[in-house]
Amino acid sequence: TASISSCSLVIVPQANLISKVKGKSSIQYHGQIDKERGEQLYDYFCSYIQGLLLEGQCKARSEDLPEWYTKRKTFLEQQQQNKKSYSPSTPPDEMFRDASKYSEWDERGIPTKDSEGNALTKSAMKKLTKLYEAHRKKHSKWKEEQQKSGDDCASEQTLPSSVAAEAPPVEQWEGCLDGSFCHFVKGSFGKRQGLEFTSDMGPFVHSFQV
Repeated sequence: TASISSCSLVIVPQANLISKVKGKSSIQYHGQIDKERGEQLYDYFCSYIQGLLLEGQCKARSEDLPEWYTKRKTFLEQQQQNKKSYSPSTPPDEMFRDASKYSEWDERGIPTKDSEGNALTKSAMKKLTKLYEAHRKKHSKWKEEQQKSGDDCASEQTLPSSVAAEAPPVEQWEGCLDGSFCHFVKGSFGKRQGLEFTSDMGPFVHSFQV
């Protein structure tokens, strides 16, 4: 808010950030996703937090958001929107090949078990099958159109024209986030980190600067 003059935020990555959630509140540490995927999610999380801080900073100071940030945000939102729909060129058996959601598929490529190895419910299977059949028809029509236009079917793996080949603008947090508004510290992923305060009497208010 505009009343906040200064604050500090430290993000420390821990194992539960890359573990599977069981139920509503239980964490399975033995079911961690792979380190590379975990680091990607951690970077995305930190970027999201920094974006919120930058928006709050600009709003509090009645300043315009940096051009690179607005372009990057628009790019990522469009990219996310594209992921919600399948391109006709996508082979039907590759629609649901997402290891973060599923662990087993049938011969058509339709998932049969979730990421934890639990069998999908009949209603979930019915929904996925319906999506598969609808996309299979679109894909068949796309192949026919490619053949009529004289294109080789080997081009099925080509990215759809709706997906931009360009990369989003590079992040420039260091030059935009003002430490006097909020001092942000991103902990290093994959390295041991710890913080402990011990007091034999109190209560105390501990203040520290990283």
